[in-house]
Amino acid sequence: MQTNRYLLIKSLGKSIWADVDHVMCQILAAELTNRIPVVYWGMESLYSESISTNAFELFFEPVSNISVHDIVRPESTFYPPVWNSKNILAEDTDRFKMEGRDLKSLMRSDANIVVSDIYYPLSSILQFANRSHWSFGKTPYQVYRQLYDKYLIPKPIVKREIKKYINTHPNFRDEKPILGVHCRSNAIVNEVAQLYDLNELYKPHIWHYIERYNIRHIFLITDSKKILKQYKKFYDINGMLLYTDSKKRPLKERIPTYLQKYPNKRHKGVELIKDTIEVIKDTYLAAQCDFFIGNGYSSLSNTVLRLKDWPETNIKLLY
Repeated sequence: MQTNRYLLIKSLGKSIWADVDHVMCQILAAELTNRIPVVYWGMESLYSESISTNAFELFFEPVSNISVHDIVRPESTFYPPVWNSKNILAEDTDRFKMEGRDLKSLMRSDANIVVSDIYYPLSSILQFANRSHWSFGKTPYQVYRQLYDKYLIPKPIVKREIKKYINTHPNFRDEKPILGVHCRSNAIVNEVAQLYDLNELYKPHIWHYIERYNIRHIFLITDSKKILKQYKKFYDINGMLLYTDSKKRPLKERIPTYLQKYPNKRHKGVELIKDTIEVIKDTYLAAQCDFFIGNGYSSLSNTVLRLKDWPETNIKLLY
């Protein structure tokens, strides 16, 4: 691989798993265009506290042995043209105008550094795969599985939290089978303008798994105290219900830079980082369950799907 071709993957400024999805898609783009992927979540990220912080590496190991500071040189060429060696660590507040950001131009650029700060679905990137690449002919799920296994490695602090929960909860460690459930608050499916409460669909599916597979425990992930209370009422019999003490507060949307009066006026910081480590921990714990029911519109639920080779009968995402 040439060492003067890089794909710099910036944050979308969204939740942890939405941003990770973007990273995985763009790593595929980097492979298909013979570029070295470099992830830099700067001030556009919810989790960054300064321009010198790469927030991705608060949670995950680098995806390559190259950092953003290794590749930015005055003589480097950039695409889209808005970027240069002086502004590359900043956020382009006009990025949603999509100037110079159509996927075909990004994939065909000859610049030393191509910058990605717009989301493209994996399926749209796969159209550029040829027969010589491992992703050719595979489904998006199969490609996601390989990308997540190869590139997404949690930091030791995250691994310790996962191990700590397993070691201190014998029911999770020893009792099988376990059904993981991710149930979001206020799950009216606004994403597609439906009028029903998606969370009501969980009940019959949970009972189906309990009766058919003799489920002994339910591991619940939710950001709602109300939902936790309901699940305790319905399922917390003889220690059946498992859950962590994560806060799981609904994530507030980041305030765009151009609407801020000062740089750090956003929902982030130490507490958000700690809470996000908890969310990552819960997601990996859910992937260790034998069965899983989740929200098909949720980045967290889709991440659980992508972290494991699930038998088709063992996982259900609701829409």
